Amino acid sequence: MLLGIMGDIHGNIEALVACYEAIKDAGCDRVVCTGDIVGYGASPKECIDFVRDKKIASIRGNHDHYTTQHDSDWDIQPAAKKVILWMQHTLPKEQIAWLDTLPYCMEVEGIQFVHSSLESVDGKSWTYILSAQSALFHFFLQSSKFCFYGHTHIPLIYTLKHGNVSIELLTSRKLGNFKGEKCLLNPGSVGQPRDFDSRAAAVVFDTKSHELHSIRAKYNIEHAQLKILAAGLPRQIAERLSSGQ
Repeated sequence: MLLGIMGDIHGNIEALVACYEAIKDAGCDRVVCTGDIVGYGASPKECIDFVRDKKIASIRGNHDHYTTQHDSDWDIQPAAKKVILWMQHTLPKEQIAWLDTLPYCMEVEGIQFVHSSLESVDGKSWTYILSAQSALFHFFLQSSKFCFYGHTHIPLIYTLKHGNVSIELLTSRKLGNFKGEKCLLNPGSVGQPRDFDSRAAAVVFDTKSHELHSIRAKYNIEHAQLKILAAGLPRQIAERLSSGQ
């Protein structure tokens, strides 16, 4: 099966549509989202509708989770908090209730999916995997050969072999048989890339041959930025879309 894998959409419908079309053009049989459908961008309603309409299987990201938690405080950046409060007042209650049905992790075709780390599957903490050590703690809980995650917005591959963890940038390649090894992969971000490439990111993964194909899709960044500003959301969120950081 060809799986299209995307995540960290972050309310950017322009990026989502472009990325989804690129994935479907690649012949994917099914699409999975590693979470954070909403947050930062000005089109959360449209992104939720799109994910549901296209039957994209999704797990819960931290921004999805925070949006469902009314009268709560979160240890996050002020700009991100402002967007969450804005969504809580503008999103239909039915959509917020739907976000609250999303699981913290799932398995598709023998592949695990989680938003931040398998250490963080209760909504109380959201670990950032940005080092070999943080990946190692995750690997202790990973039961499958392959697991996809999101949260960091950076396309990376972590490999566990003989107790050692290696880190590489995610690029198109054949991953091989991985005998006795485990692999943790981040497809990058659809709606807010942070690897200095402003294009929307996703991957196509062949569950049989283990071939991995990186997808980068151009989209109308200026349109997405203007909508953020028109909604009265922080300017820095709009500006960072141009630089991909």
